Amino acid sequence: MLLVDDEHWILKDMEQIIDWEEAGFRLAGKANDAVAAESILRRQRIDVLVSDIRMPGKSGLDLLRFANRASPDTLVVFMSAYGEFAYAKQALEQGCFSYLLKPVNEAELLDTLDRCKRRLAERERERSGRQVAEQAMLFLEGIGKDLPIVRLLEGLVDFRPAFAPQSRVMFACVKAYGPLGLEGLAPLDELLEGEGISFYRSRVSSSKWCYMMELAVQLEADSAVRLYRAIRRLVKAKRWDVGLSAVCDTSSRSGNVYHQAAMMADTSILAGRKGVHRYKSDVNGAVTGIRERIAKAAKPEQLKAILIDVHEGIKAGRIHLSGLAELYNSFMAAIDHLTSRLQPELTDSAYTQDMLLHCGNPQELLEEMAEQLEDRRQRQNGEPNAQLIVEDVVREVDLMYAHRISLKELARKHYISPNYLSHLFKQEKGQSFIHYLIRRRLEAAQALLEQDISLYEVARMVGYDDYAHFSKLFKKHLGQSPYDCKQHKKRQKEITEGYMGKN
Repeated sequence: MLLVDDEHWILKDMEQIIDWEEAGFRLAGKANDAVAAESILRRQRIDVLVSDIRMPGKSGLDLLRFANRASPDTLVVFMSAYGEFAYAKQALEQGCFSYLLKPVNEAELLDTLDRCKRRLAERERERSGRQVAEQAMLFLEGIGKDLPIVRLLEGLVDFRPAFAPQSRVMFACVKAYGPLGLEGLAPLDELLEGEGISFYRSRVSSSKWCYMMELAVQLEADSAVRLYRAIRRLVKAKRWDVGLSAVCDTSSRSGNVYHQAAMMADTSILAGRKGVHRYKSDVNGAVTGIRERIAKAAKPEQLKAILIDVHEGIKAGRIHLSGLAELYNSFMAAIDHLTSRLQPELTDSAYTQDMLLHCGNPQELLEEMAEQLEDRRQRQNGEPNAQLIVEDVVREVDLMYAHRISLKELARKHYISPNYLSHLFKQEKGQSFIHYLIRRRLEAAQALLEQDISLYEVARMVGYDDYAHFSKLFKKHLGQSPYDCKQHKKRQKEITEGYMGKN
């Protein structure tokens, strides 16, 4: 608290009018003019400045303008006589927090100070929230860059208690089917804390959180079993999906371990059962054999028979989303080769996973794989007007890219199969439908990064609820993470504004 008035007796009265410490403030100093007050503001942090508005030399308004520049977090409260209301009105327009009429009334002063405390507390909560969000974003960016876990821990400057250097670590992804905040996670936090497990958690989307947990060596087997069962009961009651990674050490790559947990959190998309899903090394154990059979298939009918094994592999838990995406791409390349004798062209499985998670579901993908013979007959009977169909689809994607877009629904509008629409789209545009959708979303994201919008919101506004997935695609296509891109744009803007200011 800093008091400023050119009248010594008023300063003395203000100093004694209340018990400042009891009111929640420490009186840091007094000043007889604006120049002296400016000197104090330069040297130390002042939360609240109470000043006369009319003083010889520099006025209170001059002091307010200085405080706005040099100490923008300081709340300025003016004291003014009744006839100086015009000055007070001008001060409020320039950012003054409040004003008091002279002679200052104790009750009014205490009320004003109480409002100051509430505003300062609100600012502190906002600052703390921004810090937490910034740290969480850097945590997810580190995962996107596949940093060693030990490097992630080094970046968590406020994280306590810190993990031990030789810790065993497990990642968990908690996925709800509606908004999930810190209050909703409280029962899970209590279970972990009750067993002495240190953890750091970060929001991935409005309904998904990532936990990085330190598994203490001294955790007894009985305690581990008890904790696991308690978590399963909680997850069942909450109707969550929780994916658990393999246990690793701090030298392991964070991206790989995180994606184990994230993949398992999506298990119910395939299995239809919500719950706790643990990563196993053979989670895609059936993929290699089936992929080899697809490559050897000599007729489309043989590929259709292979689909039975794909169904069985999914049921047995030996084909997960990433494996299904890989098989889908091999299957489509083989169909193109058998029907047109063109050299197979494989698509990156990450794009197909994006289509699975955001544009449909695995059952639709399997149905699409089964429709290849029908598509072959369609092509033999003559093609519809591909240009008109594709132009219509492009218009819809450009308009609705931020929403869930189903290739199946788009195809149904034109009375053709999804795979045939995909064929026409690639024929006309020289790229697949999912490539075009991703590119359109990322173009929109780049524009949004120039605005004062959080990275979580940018991801959500272009159709991605999972920030980690959005960040991975962004970096894959554009060569840098969304965070780095936003920082670059911010620096470029500052340089441009600085140059324009000089000229």
